[in-house]
Amino acid sequence: MLAGSSDSGFFYNQVALIGTGLIGGSIGIALRERRLVKKITGFDQNLQALEEAMKRGAIDRAASSPAEAVQESDLVILAVPVLNTLELLKGILPFLKQDAVVTDVGSTKASIMKETAGLFPEAVHFIGGHPMAGSEESGITGADPALLENAIYVLTPNPDCPQIIVDKLKQVLKETGAEPLILDPEEHDRVVASVSHLPYVVAAALTSSVAGAENMELVRTLAAGGFRDSTRIALSNPDLWRGICLSNREELGKALSSFQDSLERIQRKLADCDQDAIEEFFREARDYRSNIPYRGRGILPELYEVIVLIKDTPGAIGHLATLLGESGINIDAIEILHVRELAGGSIRLGFRNIEQKQKALKVLDEKGYSSYSK
Repeated sequence: MLAGSSDSGFFYNQVALIGTGLIGGSIGIALRERRLVKKITGFDQNLQALEEAMKRGAIDRAASSPAEAVQESDLVILAVPVLNTLELLKGILPFLKQDAVVTDVGSTKASIMKETAGLFPEAVHFIGGHPMAGSEESGITGADPALLENAIYVLTPNPDCPQIIVDKLKQVLKETGAEPLILDPEEHDRVVASVSHLPYVVAAALTSSVAGAENMELVRTLAAGGFRDSTRIALSNPDLWRGICLSNREELGKALSSFQDSLERIQRKLADCDQDAIEEFFREARDYRSNIPYRGRGILPELYEVIVLIKDTPGAIGHLATLLGESGINIDAIEILHVRELAGGSIRLGFRNIEQKQKALKVLDEKGYSSYSK
């Protein structure tokens, strides 16, 4: 039996899943498919979503209210918009069982951790959570347990939360394929403002900057890989991002100011026609970007990378993954670096150890792929 699991062999006998959208649904499916919990009771204000969650296997039973869902639940997962979390917490508080563990999935952590300090009775524990995963899809129809695979899952436990409680939740998340990481709430919010929230705002602004172009048909024709890749995240749920940005508005404001400074720098260099300075600006950006690994060195295990060139044909990525899988090679991460609409592009593959990387390089070479290791 794994450390922290119950006598029944499950980590938790009953889980309450409040919110059965993209993230909540993905977590629910992962917990059930891997048999980590005995039963999941779900609630969603959208009855159609709740019904679909039952069909998809994200929950075992639908509850008529959050209060009903959390009764007798050992773990409560609040997968609702970040601005709704505190109100929901207060509503379910009288119905939580003793020793229950409550966690959320919100993209900002400092405010919820401050607001919940002293809110719960001593026997109930709150651990802030943020799965660094997502998709342009929204709702339960886009739910997929693969979203959690190799995704960093931030946890921000209260200082007085017993370590055994934190370790148990960490182990459950590891079993879903995620990579749990304990962070200070304020530090989390500072970092995600720059690497998660700012990119969404920038993508939305970039899209808006061309939305009023005179010849939109020509814009759509010429908006190839670079523009599509840079603005992909702008397809995400606007209502969700409204709450995220408002809940982290102070740190996001700082990140936006820093970004504005960068834009103004390159604007001045262009106005001065300073060729050397312009090239240096781009060179610095390229060098920094090329050194960003899949995972932060010193925090999570580094992945060994292989870059593969592929043609833009139907099923090309699936064929590549199948080829390596049939050779006993497990891909721990995959990223599309650049896909030109008519010519193909590059795929970055990540492997957990150097042996898997070397084996992949050999198989790819034998099958005629152009690949190299970083």
